[in-house]
Amino acid sequence: MKLSIDQILEDLKDSDPEIKRMAAKALVQHASRPDELALSVLEQADRSTAMVIYDVLFDAPGDYSMVFRQGTADPDPDVRCKAIRYLFRNKAFKITDGVQWLKDEDPYVRRRVISYLSWINDRASLPPILALATQDQDPRVRKDALRLIAVWGRREHVGAIMPALEDEDLEVRVQAIQTLKRITGEDFGEPSGATEDELEWIVARWQGWWEITKDK
Repeated sequence: MKLSIDQILEDLKDSDPEIKRMAAKALVQHASRPDELALSVLEQADRSTAMVIYDVLFDAPGDYSMVFRQGTADPDPDVRCKAIRYLFRNKAFKITDGVQWLKDEDPYVRRRVISYLSWINDRASLPPILALATQDQDPRVRKDALRLIAVWGRREHVGAIMPALEDEDLEVRVQAIQTLKRITGEDFGEPSGATEDELEWIVARWQGWWEITKDK
């Protein structure tokens, strides 16, 4: 077994990606603790080897949550996304972890985390989602956060959403209005397809309504 494992480790260093892939599959089949061996290899692996290992383990039978939990801190955002997806699929995605991953530097990772949190349907992560809706640098993240707030939010969260009505991104402004309509039951016009003047009028109506009702 020792020679077999040694050969696997040697093949993982090969420049041929197909040999790397075959070695990673052999690691799963022949190592007594493939998760621990994979973690050991990943500590020194180059980028191409690490990607092959994560790809193979993602579809391999068994539970490699320990490996993918480490992958959530990988420098490559594609690996982080794959790792978070694996943990979610294997029911190893914790709400507390999700809240931390909302701070990921890559906007696509943050968007995927928002999606997974929505599927878990736990309002415990609503406060950071509310913050993303107006503070995130990426408009797609702000829009996704607002869409989730439309499902989870309540009237008490209106104040946190109002700044999004003046977002620099048109789609974010439109989603902010849709979110407010959903959680308040109020309706001051349909923003989708509205002209710039019509949208400005709808926003003004919402802002006026809020000035009147916010202290009630």
